[in-house]
Amino acid sequence: MASPRGRDPVDAWLHAEVEPLAPRPGTFERIRHRARRRKVAKAAMSGAGIVIVVAAAVTVPRISSTLFHSHNVTPRLSAEASSKPRPAPARRANESLNAKSPTALQPPGTSSLGTPGSPVPRNFQPTSVTFVSLSTGAVIGQAGTPGHCAIIPTICTSLAGTSDYGTTWYGVSAPLTGAPDGSHGVSQLRFLNAHDGWAFGPALWVTHDGGTRWTLEQTYGMRVTDLETAGDRAFAVFATCTGTGASYAATCSSFSLYSSPADSDQWKRVPVSVSPGSPMLPAAAPSRSAGLVLSGGTGYLLAPSGELVSGPLTGAAWRVASAPVVSRHVSCLPGAPGPDGQPTGTLLAANGGELVLVCTSATSAAGDTQAKLIVESTDSGAHWSAVGTAPAAGIATSVAIQAQDHRVVLATDSGLYLSANGGRSWQLTQPSPDGAAATAPGFSYVGMTSPALGVALPTDAGLHEVFITTDGGSSWRPRLVSRP
Repeated sequence: MASPRGRDPVDAWLHAEVEPLAPRPGTFERIRHRARRRKVAKAAMSGAGIVIVVAAAVTVPRISSTLFHSHNVTPRLSAEASSKPRPAPARRANESLNAKSPTALQPPGTSSLGTPGSPVPRNFQPTSVTFVSLSTGAVIGQAGTPGHCAIIPTICTSLAGTSDYGTTWYGVSAPLTGAPDGSHGVSQLRFLNAHDGWAFGPALWVTHDGGTRWTLEQTYGMRVTDLETAGDRAFAVFATCTGTGASYAATCSSFSLYSSPADSDQWKRVPVSVSPGSPMLPAAAPSRSAGLVLSGGTGYLLAPSGELVSGPLTGAAWRVASAPVVSRHVSCLPGAPGPDGQPTGTLLAANGGELVLVCTSATSAAGDTQAKLIVESTDSGAHWSAVGTAPAAGIATSVAIQAQDHRVVLATDSGLYLSANGGRSWQLTQPSPDGAAATAPGFSYVGMTSPALGVALPTDAGLHEVFITTDGGSSWRPRLVSRP
């Protein structure tokens, strides 16, 4: 209907010049502030995580102080300190993971372990393995092409996880550090639970959120040559060493046992009651090492002197449990450290109340045979008795036991051996891996996570494999972690 004046008021309003209302004071500032908050929140979502836990492993370690600023890593003063640890800033995944978004074995807020994620980087070379359960675990090592990794081109340290006991693997986040080189880098891995983990040897990195953030710990100039976890604590061997390159645990002048609650990073020295002298000081020659085992609520340390030191898993004092084991034909002294920082010459394993020592002789002129005496204790090391000898073929590198079924599994550079009667008789169950380099034959580590399940690492990490047993060490199957 037309307007009484002949013009539609709606039409007039639509064609009139419009002056927009001014925004309320502070509107543009609020828009900019919200945009910044969205940007920060988006960046914070690019974190990474990993979750694993302990189960013995073998590795080599190092890290450089030059990484502190370039990697946005803050060294933490934690031993004897009272301040709460400060987490490192969230970071993007190491490019060696070949993934845009890093993956955790246990994502935040979940109760189950083993979430598959990004692909494992190519050329992954595992040097240490650890398991959180009878299905979930991880390996640490170097991956990718040296000099062409992300963030820092020379940093290629990576982790791979599994949720089916090594059948398949996927990439997870890793600390930003390199391979062992004197006092720098890491190659060993231990986790106590789904949150608290340590990468070490010789440097020490820690995570308390399943691997989303890794922080470099202060070790006061010492090198961490061994670390194990149990209960609610971590125990570590701190040593003063001058070894260079991959021999980071060589020429050590002193050893100390330290412990920290798992969630606090307050490392304090564990008192060792000795009389007379200290078993923690190595002899003037040759170079010696120390080995640490936690089992059945008790900790055991094979000291450089050959004495066995033991104590509670509370941080309270440990004491000498037994004098060095003496044998006419072999030595039961720890000997010089191997490439993973662990002792050579004598190997210690524990399970429940049973302890086993593999005492060895010097290698033959050809370097491929070695006398091996098996000595056991069923009273926490107070008394020892010889139970048998292992095959002379091969140089011993690692030993694991399952006391409940009397099984002893021995890794050597000629293969894996099994004794089903506590070390009295043996059979070769896995020869040196096919394709292993002539300079790196056999296996560097073996561990059992249950009477049936076990894992072994080839000495030649370039095989990209771990070996798995599901029948207590009677047979082994290689599992590929990544492609070359």
